[in-house]
Amino acid sequence: METKILSRCDADEAKHIATNSLTRLEELDLSGNPYLIEVKSKLVAETKILSGALSVERKHEYTNELADLDLNFDNRVICLRKFIEANTYSSDETIAKNAEKALNKLESYDSTFYKLGYEKEIARAFSLVEEYEKPDMKPMVESLVGVTTPIMELKTVATQLNTLYLKNQDIQALKEDTIPSTIQKKVVIDIFNNELLPYLMVMKRVQPDTFGETYTKITHYIETINTKIRTRRNRPASEEEENSEAE
Repeated sequence: METKILSRCDADEAKHIATNSLTRLEELDLSGNPYLIEVKSKLVAETKILSGALSVERKHEYTNELADLDLNFDNRVICLRKFIEANTYSSDETIAKNAEKALNKLESYDSTFYKLGYEKEIARAFSLVEEYEKPDMKPMVESLVGVTTPIMELKTVATQLNTLYLKNQDIQALKEDTIPSTIQKKVVIDIFNNELLPYLMVMKRVQPDTFGETYTKITHYIETINTKIRTRRNRPASEEEENSEAE
């Protein structure tokens, strides 16, 4: 009976079969077999793509971490505004006037800029901090009670948020540029079912001493996975749901 990989084989299983099968093919002397050399070369290349797709898909996106850091960013902006506003009520007229100037500067950026998207809010935060660090503003800011600390905290959090945001963008871009493993596994399975296995099945009859053991080992890998697939397919729905919840 002809052995084939079942279509329900998942990407990890296809990679497992391919990796083990390639190890067996490495044991053969293919110097006089251009067809098998070509098939093996194709399988190596497509398995590498599949492995890369699986690796990329498992890269962690920092959605939750970004949300937490963004909340911290929001609080730093709010904290800065409240400290500056508090200084406008200072009994020291100079401090009160300096606070008004610092507050006007913040308002020129819209003190609710933390509600904008990541790129805009980060850019505004960096720009605002730069303004406060300019020679004409820095002495005034430093004269205010408790304002220097939230400015430095905002700068730190903005830097952290920017770093994490860019890292997350890189991962998303990588995923968009990668062939999905669910698609790529079909390419690998097709090489087995339509090229490698039919050829090896014929050759193990023609040259059993050369190809018999290799064919037996490769089909054993496949049948082991096929058995798992059939078990999954025949599993009662209630059992699948329980396992899904457990996972």
